[in-house]
Amino acid sequence: MPMVDTMQKEGLDRKPSHAAQSPRKRSDTVRAFALIRRYHGGNAPFVLGFLMLGFEALTAILEPFPIAYAVDYATGERSSLRDIGMPALMANERVETVLVLGLAIILVAAINKGADSLSEVFLARGGRALGYNIRVTMYDRLQKLPMAFHDKRRTGDVLTRVTGDVLVVEEFVVASMSNIVASALLLVGSFAVLLTQSLEIALIALVVVPILALVANYFSVRLKRVSKEQRSKEGDLASTAQEMLSSIRLVQSYGRGHVDLANFSRQSDQSMRASLKIATIQAQFSFVIAVLEGLTIAAVLWLSFWLVDRGSISPGTLVLFVLLIQNMFKPSRKIVSEWYKVGKLIASTDRIEELLERQPTVQDTLLSRKAPALEGRLSFDHVTFSYHSEHEDPSNSQARTVLHDITFDAAPGEVVALIGPSGAGKSSIAQLVPRLYDPDSGTVTLDGMDVRDFTLASLRGQVSLVLQETLLLTGTVAENIAYGIDDADPVRIEEAARLAQAHEFIEQLPDGYETVLGERAATLSGGQRQRLAIARAFIRRAPVLVLDEPTTGLDPEASSQVIEALRTLIDGTTTIIISHDADLVRCADRILVLHEGRIVQEGSPQTLASTGGPYADLFARGDEGRTFGSSSRTGHEGER
Repeated sequence: MPMVDTMQKEGLDRKPSHAAQSPRKRSDTVRAFALIRRYHGGNAPFVLGFLMLGFEALTAILEPFPIAYAVDYATGERSSLRDIGMPALMANERVETVLVLGLAIILVAAINKGADSLSEVFLARGGRALGYNIRVTMYDRLQKLPMAFHDKRRTGDVLTRVTGDVLVVEEFVVASMSNIVASALLLVGSFAVLLTQSLEIALIALVVVPILALVANYFSVRLKRVSKEQRSKEGDLASTAQEMLSSIRLVQSYGRGHVDLANFSRQSDQSMRASLKIATIQAQFSFVIAVLEGLTIAAVLWLSFWLVDRGSISPGTLVLFVLLIQNMFKPSRKIVSEWYKVGKLIASTDRIEELLERQPTVQDTLLSRKAPALEGRLSFDHVTFSYHSEHEDPSNSQARTVLHDITFDAAPGEVVALIGPSGAGKSSIAQLVPRLYDPDSGTVTLDGMDVRDFTLASLRGQVSLVLQETLLLTGTVAENIAYGIDDADPVRIEEAARLAQAHEFIEQLPDGYETVLGERAATLSGGQRQRLAIARAFIRRAPVLVLDEPTTGLDPEASSQVIEALRTLIDGTTTIIISHDADLVRCADRILVLHEGRIVQEGSPQTLASTGGPYADLFARGDEGRTFGSSSRTGHEGER
């Protein structure tokens, strides 16, 4: 949809959330409807929907008039319809009048219901388009937000925002908005008719309307607060369930299911209590409105009888007043039944906006250009880097620096291994290449061009990663291998699998390359998963390759198979290897030894082994166990 593209472009131009707090001074309701206006995708469904709601309100106001006329005609207060200009249709004038009035009641009811149905159709189109636009924009934003955001956010809560909170907004537009708008129009229209019929009755309604507004506002504030609490509890509940499912092996093997169950039960109880609070407030709201309606109708009846006794109005007009007053309270009851959803809407839009207001720290600029076909000449020039919190100023000196003045070059096709203890900064260097982060100072270049000058998509399209944590998606084996390119065919997929030494075990799967892998491909061994990841890198044939602890956690046989596949993959490719595996490190042309974010030794494996120093010490310790030092975790968590 063009609307989505427009929203994404607008999102890039918006100011960061810490500088965009002024809109929060607006009322909650105004901000909620501002979000709807921003992402609605088109005016036509809403204009047509509101037009039909206008017809619905108009016909609802007209419905009491034939009834009032019939009452006056039955009591002799009014003459037949022929006396006001209707041509004779039947011989019996009385039957004719009653029949025409009955047909008028049926016709008005049919138009009313038809307008109501059409308004639902039009608003459903607008509401579903709105939900689509918000959901896709949030998904796009989540893909671009910094790692600092994803490291600190619970996945279940984020999923609840993208699915549950967006659904609340969508359902409000589809189902609740028509009730609220139609009810408001009917309320105003009924009051306007009362004003033309009797000033005394209109004054009663005029007194009641502000009371209704005050009551509604009082309960809406309570509903909004409790609804926000409920949405937060639902997010916590989803996060707890997601964490349990993602770590089910740990839960079962440690026999700690009862602890997780107790935690889930406690959070579920909190969510239930919040829901019960909403139901209680809504019931109180309905009770107050019902009492107010009874008092108002009693007052109208008393005043109407007084006017009838004085001869100011007819019995039919009395009936008309009662029906119009009921018309005023009927929409009020609808608003009561929908008002708690306004509180849920506000709570959900707050959570949606809180996510959409966040800005990527690494993003394209107007000057970014598509990267040309790269040879793979990689350079780090006096690079210094720190991990900052999501909204922290990069100039903040309190952030711990993990890389200090890093400078090195890798020629096209050269294999460079980074070794050192955990926290030395190895993975940080790897993450700067595809711009998962940007350095605080210095430059990272490819073929002599600053990587920040390229669009992210074109840069990352020429960098392949094989990580310690093998990330496979739900889908077929072929789809997982082909992930990252658009034009993969079965021949290329099989070729990549053969090069990765994965073809043999894939053929033994129930459906071969069409075998559907479950979540995280838990049915495959670690070595098999890693070889699929290597096949994915093979099919991309990117000029730059990053291997971040690809053999950690594998048994010797699986590790040997993975290394054999990697030897083929790195041939002719500029490669950065991060590993404690001695056999894999020996594949490197050059080794950089890091300590506390600085390069302390550099040279070929043979040279460094013979000259002594940190590498020789690690080599001596690692040659027995085939690893340099102790295994480390991937990612920047261990490096902070």
